[in-house]
Amino acid sequence: MNRRVFDIQPIGRFYGSSAAIRRPKEIACFSYDDQHNFRLGDSSLRYYYPPQLPADLNRGFDTFQKLNDAADEHLDALLDTVVALERDTEKRCEADIITWRGMMTKILTAPFDTMNGFEMNATCFQGTMCVRSDHPRG
Repeated sequence: MNRRVFDIQPIGRFYGSSAAIRRPKEIACFSYDDQHNFRLGDSSLRYYYPPQLPADLNRGFDTFQKLNDAADEHLDALLDTVVALERDTEKRCEADIITWRGMMTKILTAPFDTMNGFEMNATCFQGTMCVRSDHPRG
């Protein structure tokens, strides 16, 4: 695999004009059910209710079901959602970047985090950049 390192230091080399950034917007949604099966739409989304304080942090351990995250899902759910959107609207999705929120956080905070690095995989398809975290095996 072709691995490249993109050094961001010294940060001053990036001063000057920058690309215009558009505000992110929701174009579609998906969710996972209790068995972590992919579902188009918001059928498995739930409202968040803040806990009553003080909270008993031991409550719920007896019924907690840990997600088996051994399978690396990459961008599958995001791309399946985009494919369904394009099929339904019969128009190409005009997204500049498709990635998880956590990946965008890593990218945007990288100039300020000089202690921790990360690896990612990126590809450009029909003008859309698809980016995911790379989790080395081993």
